[in-house]
Amino acid sequence: MNNIYTCQTCGMTATEKGHLCKPMIAEKVIACKFCGIVTGDPRHVCAPKLVNLKYFCGSCGRLASKGELLCRPKPIAKPKKTAKKSLVKKKLKSKK
Repeated sequence: MNNIYTCQTCGMTATEKGHLCKPMIAEKVIACKFCGIVTGDPRHVCAPKLVNLKYFCGSCGRLASKGELLCRPKPIAKPKKTAKKSLVKKKLKSKK
């Protein structure tokens, strides 16, 4: 069986040491059920998971879908949508 290595700096995983800056043999490796990435970091959070996560703990930073699962729940700030400028307006200005 081939070893799987984890980078001590960024947490990325690889089957070869040469692909990582500070490789170490991964003790426990998991495959994310949401995005499929293989990682040694049990705290991995990918974009599909964030859809369900609405709170974080003010003490430890743990994420949860319900506030009652955390000791100091705080809502996760959702990014504000930016208004897209109309291309038509830009074209009209450039013709003048």
